[in-house]
Amino acid sequence: MRNFYSELKRRNVVKVGAAYVILVWLIAQVAELALDSFDAPSWVIKTILLLSALGLPLALIFAWVFELTPEGIKREKDIEFGESDVVQTGRKLSYVIAAAAVLAVGFFIWNERDGSEVPLAEFSESSEDRSVAILPFVNMSPDPAQEYFSDGITEEIINAVVKIPGLSVPARTSVFAFRDHRGDVREIGASLDVAHVLEGSVRSQGDQVRITAQLIKVDDGFHLWSETFDRKLENIFAVQEEIAAAIAEALVGELGTTVETVPNQTRNMAAYDTYLKGRAALRNRQSEAVTLLEQATIADPDFAPAWAALAIAYQSVLENYQKGINTARKALALDANNVDALNAMGAALRQHRRWQEAEKYFDKALTIDPNSAELLEDYAEFLSLVGRTREALIITRRGMDIDSRLMPLVWAHLDALTANGYHDEARQLAQEVLDSDKSLDRYVAVTYLLPVLLNPALSPSQITAAVPSSYADGTPLMVIDMNRAVAKVIEGSQDAETIEALKSYYPMMDIQSREAAQYQSSYLDSLPARSALVLAKELDYVIEHDIWWALQIDLFPHEFNWTPFFADIRTHPRFGEYLEAAQIVAYWDTTSWPDWCKRGVDGRVNCR
Repeated sequence: MRNFYSELKRRNVVKVGAAYVILVWLIAQVAELALDSFDAPSWVIKTILLLSALGLPLALIFAWVFELTPEGIKREKDIEFGESDVVQTGRKLSYVIAAAAVLAVGFFIWNERDGSEVPLAEFSESSEDRSVAILPFVNMSPDPAQEYFSDGITEEIINAVVKIPGLSVPARTSVFAFRDHRGDVREIGASLDVAHVLEGSVRSQGDQVRITAQLIKVDDGFHLWSETFDRKLENIFAVQEEIAAAIAEALVGELGTTVETVPNQTRNMAAYDTYLKGRAALRNRQSEAVTLLEQATIADPDFAPAWAALAIAYQSVLENYQKGINTARKALALDANNVDALNAMGAALRQHRRWQEAEKYFDKALTIDPNSAELLEDYAEFLSLVGRTREALIITRRGMDIDSRLMPLVWAHLDALTANGYHDEARQLAQEVLDSDKSLDRYVAVTYLLPVLLNPALSPSQITAAVPSSYADGTPLMVIDMNRAVAKVIEGSQDAETIEALKSYYPMMDIQSREAAQYQSSYLDSLPARSALVLAKELDYVIEHDIWWALQIDLFPHEFNWTPFFADIRTHPRFGEYLEAAQIVAYWDTTSWPDWCKRGVDGRVNCR
């Protein structure tokens, strides 16, 4: 055996093998970098590696059988004594090995530095800032319409990563503000106040999916981890789990086996694809969201997330809260801990004024996911509706720390600030909203901002600045007329005709004989008229209308009554009747009463 090894060394077989391995490794690294730049399929680099591996034994056999002599390559058995030049050949091979090793080490250092690959275990031990923003993955598919898929995958990865204990993850609304970013990720990371960002791309074609992802350290731009996944669509959940696990390993240590980052998976990829389309439509409150999500539940009746999303769609798109309750129940029967379903159930029960039942669902959902901005927003609205305004402000402040770009949360926060006397802060935020969001329908903003801007009263010119002076094409004439009437009341120049116009926008005539469904779509649009009527001291008209609304089903209840602006409504003799009709008194009887309301000796409710 010793003689055989000595012969291997004499014939330079060992050196040939070493040189071959180093050169092949170097070639493979360069090839991977080049091929990735051209977005080449993964089988190309795999083929190169396979051929290289097959070439090693051939090289070793060649080195054993042949020898390089001054006269050229000869078979070893044909070389006569004294003609062998193995020593000189071995010296040349040593130079080749040394040069290749230097190149390999240099490439490794460069790749670690510019490619930003830091050993995950080492980094996780020394890192102190454990925050990461999942930026919207770029749609690299041939069809631009596939953007719903890349957006959906981004959301799914956010939902997976947010389940990692000890990790801070900005919400969807915040990160999607950078969908088409072209700037340095370090600037984006600083804007989102995170130490790391994950960016990537999605290419979907047929049943094949390629997902690239790279985790970047914000302060220096180095890559901590990167990977390309070429999988069949049916393995998409495994990719999401792998990305979450890699982030966990890099930032907080190895992910424990008790953490399930991607629950409720489906084997029906048609159902999953339709679900992602439905979620995209739901984000934009498009009516097709209901149809798509219904199709997803039909394709896979056991897919709980589809049922949960459908429950939300029934409420937010169709405003059918009973359907929302029934559908949320189906989702919870499949997964009792589905936060979307719990939130949908709580929100629907809230709309039916089943306050105690709703609170139980909100409490359970918050126990599972205390950092969901959407959940915090819905719960804050619940608290405001039942007069628990101090707690509502605590919740909205928490939510704003997580996602200050979620507009429904901003409205809830404005209401909570105003109800608790933080008028300057509320007015400043209201003005920031009007100034920063140019796409915002200003007449919708007035719906929420008028009570804010009037606490305490500003000058008429400051207040009417919130009322639109121009309107986009297609704005309903009723909306334009209503806002002009509101402006007149604010300026103190209203007349009887203006008041009658406002009453027509907050209808009472023959109201008992009308179907409640007629008012569902116009209710929110009519809220500025209600505020203006309160300002004009038409309190009897408003309170009678409020009581009627409180007795209806599937209609949005008032959440603004606890701000100083509505103090005159709260002291109205019939306000207690409104609270009774809205089931709020019954809720207080089983929980606790707020400081500003009490039941008198005559049994009547009085508020201040």
